[in-house]
Amino acid sequence: MPDIAYNPAALFTEGDRLPAIKSWLADTVWTRERYQRLDLEQYLRTGETEVCRLEEIISTGAQQLWNELQTESARAPAVKTWLGLDAPLPPAQTRAAVVFDGLSLREIPLLLQLAESSGLTVKSVELVATCLPSETMHYVDDRVIGARIGPSQLRGRTELAQKNTEAFYFEQPNSRYTLPDGKNLLLWSTYPDRLFADDSARSEALFATIHREYLPTVWKCTAQAIPRGLPTVITSDHGYIFLGTSLEANRSSNAMEILGQARFKEFPPEEHMPAWHSDLQLLPHSRCAMLRGRLRTRTSGTSSRKLYQHGGFSLMEVLVPWIQLEPR
Repeated sequence: MPDIAYNPAALFTEGDRLPAIKSWLADTVWTRERYQRLDLEQYLRTGETEVCRLEEIISTGAQQLWNELQTESARAPAVKTWLGLDAPLPPAQTRAAVVFDGLSLREIPLLLQLAESSGLTVKSVELVATCLPSETMHYVDDRVIGARIGPSQLRGRTELAQKNTEAFYFEQPNSRYTLPDGKNLLLWSTYPDRLFADDSARSEALFATIHREYLPTVWKCTAQAIPRGLPTVITSDHGYIFLGTSLEANRSSNAMEILGQARFKEFPPEEHMPAWHSDLQLLPHSRCAMLRGRLRTRTSGTSSRKLYQHGGFSLMEVLVPWIQLEPR
């Protein structure tokens, strides 16, 4: 099997580190060639092994890169700008945006395959940094509408109607709507994130189920159903980490205790923010701290055995797809 390990020497070229990592993730790890050649679980595990190894190197010897990733989040493209929601007037040309909740970089090869089979032309594929913390309601607030609400509450919002935009919430993989012509469209699917809370999220096999059964169905009801002529962007509110055997940080840390065994925590005004910690990304302006890398939280109950988690500060949670499709 070809060696896909990241060259750690590239971590010490300031200014080029994050672009080099993005290129490695897109062009070496999560590629169509590996996706088509390998069994899905092998594709997942071999890629995750190398990403986990790189994140451990970053956490112990190149921590400045975490701050570069935070800076990248502040200047990444946003759904609100794509649809003109933050502009004084609606855009001259209508557009569409599809947000797959919890979709990661690992899914890019499948998205490209689905676009091709749908007769859609891929204009560009980017890896962009999502909002911080990497969580759904924060994404809606920061990247969509400026209100911390759930995506199911977007439909019918006045702020959207004023910009000739209509939102649709796809709660089930086969949810269907008749999508109107002449409007901006915001389509939000709860998949794959909805599956990460199921009992099957304790198994690597869930990854193959998502790819073979759920995402192709969701694609048909969302991206493939968009009226012809709309430039479309496919993206995600956050990615996820996969914590299979040997795919977590092996160092001792008390960072999880500081966050109450969560991947991020927002601190109320009456509670002190944590001091600097090598395993925490601190966001003083929002009084938030996020768990860096692959440390596993030790929650109680069934959630402690979930292999798919999000909300923290790792490459696979913060970097998400931004795929532009040409209008048909």
